[in-house]
Order: sequence, then structure tokens, then C-alpha cells
Amino acid sequence: MRSRGPIVTLLAIVVFGLILLAVNLSKSPTTGSAAKAAPAGAAQSAAAVAAPARSAVVPPPAAANPPAAAAAKPDAVAAPGAAAAPDAAAPDAAAPAAGGTQFPAAAKYTGYTDGNHAAIAVTVRDGKVSAYLCDGKAIESWYQGSASNGGVDAKGKGANALSGTLAGRTLTGTVSAGGKSWTYSAAPANKPAGLYRAKSDTRTTGWIKDSSGNVTGLAHDGDTVTPAGPLDPATAQSVEGGDRVVGQ
Repeated sequence: MRSRGPIVTLLAIVVFGLILLAVNLSKSPTTGSAAKAAPAGAAQSAAAVAAPARSAVVPPPAAANPPAAAAAKPDAVAAPGAAAAPDAAAPDAAAPAAGGTQFPAAAKYTGYTDGNHAAIAVTVRDGKVSAYLCDGKAIESWYQGSASNGGVDAKGKGANALSGTLAGRTLTGTVSAGGKSWTYSAAPANKPAGLYRAKSDTRTTGWIKDSSGNVTGLAHDGDTVTPAGPLDPATAQSVEGGDRVVGQ
């Protein structure tokens, strides 16, 4: 009986060893498949990592679009240039104003300064101008000068001066007398409207008759200025351009 004990123990150890071996053999395929699955999982992880990498690569083409937008910027710059084209046509539009409205060979204009402070008459004949400013009270001045390219330039006694520009049928400008200056506007006038003058040895009388028949005049005798008498177109001289009356 004592000899069987070691044998039984040995057999138990062998059986236990076989059981362990069987268990190990049964687990090793699972471990191997897990090992084999791991690379697949790693591949999937790599693919997952690669996917963001590819999506990160996609933006550069999108970033390549800004150069296209930049290429469009020259067109945007060209647009203001196109808008500037009308400016190039502006000189043509201004060309008529540069030449001015031409005066007729003979014409007369009557009107008033701003605020109706004084009446004014301008006559033009063959490029020569005679003009008269009168307020009917104390201020008067005669002017003589020239007309060309739609403009008049005339001088009076001392610093008195008259200038103007013809636009259409209206003459507008600036006139000065007695140290004062006004703007004025005058329209074409037909007989009997216009500028008249009567002269004796020392006395000169001037009248302005406008298109409505109103008459404004003063008489100048040396340094004395008095209201003018009634205008009689039959005896008064109609003043035409070029009739020099400056300083009278």
C-alpha cells in the first residue's frame, strides 16, 4: 500500500499537467486571433488617423481659392477705372462753357444789381462795349471796354469796373462804383429800352430805360450829381457800343 502512494501522486501530477496543457492549447488560438485582430484594429485606428490627415490635406485646395479671389481683385480695381471714364468726358461737356455764348454784332442789355440797388445798361457793337450804372440818387458810373468770347470787360473812372459773362440770353457779372461792388443780371432789350445820354458843355445826363418802361437817370455836372430830367428819346442820344463816355 505504501508503494502505491507515490505512483498515485505521480499520476495525479501527470493528469494535472495534461489538463494545464489542454487549457493552454485551447487559449492560444484565441490569443493568436486577438493578436491578429490587433493589427486589424491598429489598421482601423491608422485609417481613422489617416482620415483626419487627408481632411487636413483638403483645405490647401480651398486655400488655393484665395489666389483666385486675389486674381479677381485686379478686376475690382479696374471697376473704379471704368467709373472714371465719365470724368474723361467731362472736358467735352465743359467745352461749350469755355468758348462762351457769343455776342451778336449789335445788342443791348438792361437789368439791375442784386437787391435792385441800381439799374445797369450794357450795349455791344462790333466787339466794343459801353455801359452805365445808376441808382437814380447819387451813384453813377460810365464804362467803356470790349466784348469777346461771351465776356465783357470795361473800365470806368478811377477804380470803377464792370465785367460779365453771357450765358444764353442773360448777361451776369460784377460792377463797382464809388468804392462799392455788386453783382448784376441783365436781359436783352429792344427799342425804346436801352442806354441814353445827353451832353452839353459841362453837363452829362444818363438814362437807363428797361424793357418794362421804367427809367432811372442822373445828371453829372462837374462834381455835382442831380436827378435827371425826363427822358426824351427824340433828343437824347442812344448810346451804342464804342461810344466813349468814360470820365464824363
